[in-house]
Amino acid sequence: MTDTDKTAFFSAVLKTIASTRNHGTDQDEHTRGVVEPAARIRAVEEETGERPLTPGETGEVLDLLETTFRAKRTPDEEREYYLRYIERVSGVSRASLDVSAR
Repeated sequence: MTDTDKTAFFSAVLKTIASTRNHGTDQDEHTRGVVEPAARIRAVEEETGERPLTPGETGEVLDLLETTFRAKRTPDEEREYYLRYIERVSGVSRASLDVSAR
């Protein structure tokens, strides 16, 4: 993944987290399922610095995104929309990472 793709990837993932409506009502679940995963995603971005992401790191970020979808109770159609958006703007292929909308 090039630096530009990496920047687009993190930007798209974090934008997705901010853009998806929270259908959950439990504040503790929101903290564990949204706030903490978003912080970890930002940490991965910081940890990787200038180097490209590994497939494992990319998969971790997408798994954390999935955690936020579950915590927010995001409908499947919306999940798929955002995953396609991330794939389109960043060039990350979910198929190559064996990641699908869950």
